[in-house]
Amino acid sequence: MKNRQKNREISFCRLGAVLLLCALLLSGCGTAGWEYRPITDVSDLEGRRVGVNLAWEADYYLTGREDMELYRYDTTADMILALGYDKVDALAMDGLMWKMMQNQSSGLEAVEPAFGETGYVLYFGPEREELAEDFNAFLAEYKQTEEYRDFLEREAAFDGIDYVGPEIPACTSGPILRIAVLGESFPRSFFDPGERVPVGFDMEAVRRYALARGCQVEYFNSTYDDLIIGLMNGLYDAAVGYLSDVYAEEVLAAGMYVSDSMDDTPMYFVQKTRQDISVELDELE
Repeated sequence: MKNRQKNREISFCRLGAVLLLCALLLSGCGTAGWEYRPITDVSDLEGRRVGVNLAWEADYYLTGREDMELYRYDTTADMILALGYDKVDALAMDGLMWKMMQNQSSGLEAVEPAFGETGYVLYFGPEREELAEDFNAFLAEYKQTEEYRDFLEREAAFDGIDYVGPEIPACTSGPILRIAVLGESFPRSFFDPGERVPVGFDMEAVRRYALARGCQVEYFNSTYDDLIIGLMNGLYDAAVGYLSDVYAEEVLAAGMYVSDSMDDTPMYFVQKTRQDISVELDELE
């Protein structure tokens, strides 16, 4: 669990720069004689080689499948380069990451339908069982509201570039919640330049919970290792930011608590549609 989210700490805001670098390296790099052999059945990849980010959701989700060879990469750039050089036949990722990649690249496609889905959650410290239960009770109510339907519509309409969120007031009095945030995990949790309150899809339920319960919130820009240690030692009450429910079993085994899913995101295989993949440079300006 220690290395689970380390690569998440590289901001997805920087994905365009990563892809631009890859575009320069991938120019003309495709294997001679390459031919388009699309995936036709997401439940049977016929032995294809699939690249994943090490210890991310897709790695956990696909480990153990016998119809593919799984290749694990430390960085997104390494994974994209492997696809460009035909070292793998496809990549696996969640839907929001695919939207960011799709917006700034060409020569790639997501295979429909999704091969699965992952839910994003909060972690709570070992002494915060009541807080976890109360958050889940709030979440069940929130999911029946117009605000939540708007949230789902905006998430579905995310264009890969701009996160557009609602104005959610903050309480200036009341009990204090200490929340560790993976603050470079666009578009789920991130800090706008010069701002001390994080925004993103994962933050909306957290901020609405605090408002509904009359709580002040102290946010701590954290790393995965730090938030785990902080939760275990009582420094933080909860943690948020691209934390997937695929890790829930290990988190619970460590003595912490995991919330219900705030939303469910599809997971896709992504494959090349032509020999060389490239970047739409005007999208990066």
